[in-house]
Amino acid sequence: MPKTDILENAETYTLSDFQNLKLAESYKKLYSKSILENKRREQEKYNKRVYNLSMKNLFENFFTVWTYIVNDMTELMYDDTNNKDINNYIIVLTKDDRILYVGMMFILLSLICYFIFLTK
Repeated sequence: MPKTDILENAETYTLSDFQNLKLAESYKKLYSKSILENKRREQEKYNKRVYNLSMKNLFENFFTVWTYIVNDMTELMYDDTNNKDINNYIIVLTKDDRILYVGMMFILLSLICYFIFLTK
């Protein structure tokens, strides 16, 4: 009976080859899932744009964002560190999508002031 090694057969895989094959399959699976997740997040971000929001969502976000701004401003004012310069207040106002709602507030305040000055 001749002694043959099964691993010498070209059609069989070694443990290293099998691990590399499984690793490549898992990378391919992970890559396809990441592509799908990126597309989903891109679509979600597109749907959250200002011109895609309804008036109800816009006003709800307006009051929510201003609540966060007021909370961040009070935290900054009562913070014990010496980071109370104007740059930190500007950062609070311009964080994420807050600048849109800050602009809406300035427009609202300017209209109120305009009507007050008209009635004098």
